[in-house]
Amino acid sequence: MHIGKIIYYHRKKQKKTQEQLCQGICSTTHLSKIENSPKEGNLETLEMLCNRLGISIEEENKKTQFIRQQLSQFYESIERVHRDNADRLYKELLANKDYIQCTEMIYLFELYILRYLLAIDDIPEFEHLSSAMKKNINKFSSFEKYLWEFIQGIYFAIKQQYARSVAILEKIEDKAELYSEKITDYYYYKAAMHGYLKHFTLSLHYSYKALRIFQNTGNILRIMHVKNGLAVNFIYINDLDQAEVMLKTVLNDAEMLKDKSIKISVLHNLGLLYSKKRRLQESLTFYSKCLQLKSKHTLGYYNTLVEYAQVLLDLKENEKAANLLHEALNGFNELTSSKYVELMVLYLEAIEDKNSLMDYISTEALPAMEKDMNLYKAIKYSDRLAEFFEEKGDFTSANRYLHLSNNLLKKLTFNDGKQPVNID
Repeated sequence: MHIGKIIYYHRKKQKKTQEQLCQGICSTTHLSKIENSPKEGNLETLEMLCNRLGISIEEENKKTQFIRQQLSQFYESIERVHRDNADRLYKELLANKDYIQCTEMIYLFELYILRYLLAIDDIPEFEHLSSAMKKNINKFSSFEKYLWEFIQGIYFAIKQQYARSVAILEKIEDKAELYSEKITDYYYYKAAMHGYLKHFTLSLHYSYKALRIFQNTGNILRIMHVKNGLAVNFIYINDLDQAEVMLKTVLNDAEMLKDKSIKISVLHNLGLLYSKKRRLQESLTFYSKCLQLKSKHTLGYYNTLVEYAQVLLDLKENEKAANLLHEALNGFNELTSSKYVELMVLYLEAIEDKNSLMDYISTEALPAMEKDMNLYKAIKYSDRLAEFFEEKGDFTSANRYLHLSNNLLKKLTFNDGKQPVNID
């Protein structure tokens, strides 16, 4: 504890000048040094200053230790997805903000607040606070620098800039084991990002590392999250039976714990599973249950709607798909967002306007997916354009899109689609 900073805090709180506090104890110059340097002041001088302020070094030590414990519990609550507990601790810590700013915990406190803002999805406030904190990065401890980068990695994941998120997480991977007791979900996010980028072998590798840590710490909700993610990887590598067993187990656990968010995610993934198994009616059932639980006009809702509509198209229920998609498209404000683009592609498929579809893919959809680094979709759209132009006998255009598809596949395979990692 830097008692000099604590003396400064109480002096300001009591509206005392330096002259009033130090009169008969030390010079104002010496008091100024005490307040600004942790190495200044002998014990006798410090105790006299504290007595005049009506505080004691022992009690201030107890208070800082208590706040340190609160900070630790706060971050643990975020990691364990205990929202109510995190909310309560956030309010209690904010009440002591001025005091914390006079301790060595100030940057840790601010970093934990950043992590909390991501957990509650307050992105504008996160961006504001993050921008303000950048000027202090050089003052961070080694752990605080690690935490800063980790939090930025989560931020870009939320922004769906998965390649950028992976690039940040890879930069700090050498510290992940060192700080694994303090930050338990590094491998969880690393696994998730590789999963989004369709790097299934890497995603499986990091998922098992994450699972081991969560099992050791008894983080039940995160164990369910990891198993849910593992099942998705099994779906994409066609280990469908293992995926089915795992998803049904997690669904049962989610229902027993009454965890709605995990249940929603598992229902979506069961829809994906049965779509892969070509059990399309069962797929529709699970997607439908998922959509009923999701809030409309949210990213999660549109993600499921895209898959649901695709199954309807596979079943040749084009009119139903077109009606659903038309309603969803009318609710969009951002006509250039990647999700709007995906829905529009499916809508043009549903109404079977092939020329408009191919024109839209080439002018809007493909550029949008390349910009957002959604390489999986970009490859799919490039291949479709190549097939379209080949059917028309335009082999020059067909070859151009095949070449683009191959280049995108290389990026996806070798993860060389990384972007700079600094926040503007």
